[in-house]
Amino acid sequence: MNIKKVFPFLAAILVTAFLCFAVFALLLRPQALEIGTVDLNTVADGEYIGVCQNKILIAVVKVRVQNHEIMDIEVLEHKASYMGQAERIAGEVCAGQTLEVDAISGATFTSDTVLKAIENALK
Repeated sequence: MNIKKVFPFLAAILVTAFLCFAVFALLLRPQALEIGTVDLNTVADGEYIGVCQNKILIAVVKVRVQNHEIMDIEVLEHKASYMGQAERIAGEVCAGQTLEVDAISGATFTSDTVLKAIENALK
């Protein structure tokens, strides 16, 4: 086959593949979440499960509350490659007794997803 005939065909395939990849990447990209506040004085003692799915990211947490304080937050499920960051955010929430903690640099979507799961557990 003549290279002049094959080149446009291959270029069209590559451009189409790139455009499909770009569209899927945009559709599946997690979004920034709005994290609310929780009044711990209204949360009864117990263990609460919270879930947040942010497109391809999912976080499942178990929050243990005693005497209107967060005693422990366990990250039950999260993407394995970001589990360390998810556990770090959970630890900061537990230590500060607030959802108003700084997102981890480079893991903003992970931070938001875990914080929203904790908020969902406490509400």
